[in-house]
Amino acid sequence: MSAFHTHPRPALFALTRRLALCALAALLSTLAAASARGQTLTPAQQEVRAVQDALIDAYTHRDPGAIDRILADDYTFVLSNGAVYTKKQIVDGFSAGGDRTITSYQRDEEAIRVYGDFAVMTYRYTSRESFQGHDESGTFRLTRIFARRDGRWQVIGGQENRIAAPVSTPAARFVGTWRLVSGGDLRPDGSLEPFKEYGPHPLGYIMYDATGHMCASLANPNHPLWADPNKPTQAELARAGERVFVYCGPYEVREKEGRVIHRPEFSSWPGYAGTDQSRNYRFENDLLILSGEASDASGQPSSYRITWQRVPPN
Repeated sequence: MSAFHTHPRPALFALTRRLALCALAALLSTLAAASARGQTLTPAQQEVRAVQDALIDAYTHRDPGAIDRILADDYTFVLSNGAVYTKKQIVDGFSAGGDRTITSYQRDEEAIRVYGDFAVMTYRYTSRESFQGHDESGTFRLTRIFARRDGRWQVIGGQENRIAAPVSTPAARFVGTWRLVSGGDLRPDGSLEPFKEYGPHPLGYIMYDATGHMCASLANPNHPLWADPNKPTQAELARAGERVFVYCGPYEVREKEGRVIHRPEFSSWPGYAGTDQSRNYRFENDLLILSGEASDASGQPSSYRITWQRVPPN
C-alpha cells in the first residue's frame, strides 16, 4: 500500500501503538525470515496465506466489503515514510469514488510463522498502482501481522519499505492488455472516419508484455460465415483477409519522442513483417491513444487515430 489521506489520532495512543507495532514487526520479521521457503505449510499457515490472498484480491478488484472483513477494526499500516494509516482510510480508498487502484500485484520470497493466535508473514512484492492519478508502482518488502479472534484470522497491522524505484515510466504503462475502442482516419475537421475494412464497431486487442513484445489485432465483427467451415473458397479466404488484421513482434518506447515503434516479425499483411511501424502515443486515464500518418487508397497522405482501453484484471 502507498499513500492515503491521513487523519489526526490522539498523539499518545498513536505513538504508543506505533512503537509497539514496529517493535513486534521487527522481532517477528527476523524470526519469519528464518523460515525455509518451500516447506510444507501447516494448516494454520495455509489459513494465514488464504487471508492474505483474499486481501490482495479485494484490493485489485476494489472490494471494500471484503477489505472491511479482512482488516481488524484497529488495523494500522506503516509506510516507508513513517506515515500511519487506519482501516477506515484504506477502505475508503477502495470504495466507490475512491482514488486508489491496483492493477497488478506479484509477491515472492514469502515466509509465514505462527505463534499461537498470532502470525507474521513477510514477502517481497511488485505492484502497479496509482493514487490520486499518480503512479506509485514499485517493489517493496512487506511485513503483515495477523491475529486469530473468535476462530477467524484477521490482519491487525503491517509495515512496508520500498526497495526499488517506482516503475512509473511511460514504457511501463504500456504493459498489459488493451481493448479496441475506436479506429479510423481523421477528417479535415478532426472527426473520425472509421476504417472501412473494419466497420463502425470494430473489435480488437493490443497486448504489450514486459519482455518487449507485443501483438495487435483488428477485425470487422460482421464477418460472413464460410459455406463449408472446413473448406473455405478462395473468395471467402480473400474476404476474411480483408476483415482481419494481426501482427506480432518486438516493440520499443521512445519516451522523449512520444512514440512507440512496433516491429512486426509476422503479419496477416506480408508487407508489414520486418518493418518499423511508428506510432505517436499518449495516455488519458485508462486509454492509450495511438496515432500517425499513412497513405489512403489513392496514395494521398492521411492521418489516423486508434484508441484502446486497458482491460482490468478479472
